[in-house]
Amino acid sequence: MSASSPAFFVLSGGPCSGKTTLLAELAARGHPVVTEAATELIADPLTRDLRADPLDFQRRVLERQLENEARALDAHDGERLVFLDRGVGDGFAYLAHHGLAPFPEILAAWERVVGRYRAILFFAQRPDYHAATHRAENAADARAVHVRLLTEYRTRHARVIEVPWIPVDERVDRVIREAERLL
Repeated sequence: MSASSPAFFVLSGGPCSGKTTLLAELAARGHPVVTEAATELIADPLTRDLRADPLDFQRRVLERQLENEARALDAHDGERLVFLDRGVGDGFAYLAHHGLAPFPEILAAWERVVGRYRAILFFAQRPDYHAATHRAENAADARAVHVRLLTEYRTRHARVIEVPWIPVDERVDRVIREAERLL
């Protein structure tokens, strides 16, 4: 990563771990954020039904994720920190959750982006599970996904920092502090 490139910090964690809320607060504080690719696809009436085929869905999520990250790089205007709502590595966990092996494109994409991901900030799940309206997982599935995500990122990235479930303002301050420490 060159000195002028932004440091990407992936915010990950199972469903209902507060990533989207935290990203909204980071954006409100002026930090560049990249929204979750899967949520964008689910919200789009043209692609909403993709989840019926988990492999095709993960291929489309990967494609959208890479497009979103490329736009963030193109829009880079000197900001040092860019926060991502999930990263390419999340796809490995969702594939495993559905009993699917990683496909060649995700393996190649990971090799291209892993150096750009300064750290994975892994969020603890909310103690009382409340699924977002676009989520399909029940509490047990959400916990299983959470564990798979943590396992996949620990296996694939050298810097996984766990962030406990604390009030949003405290979490935002902690995330910014951790990111700035790693610059």
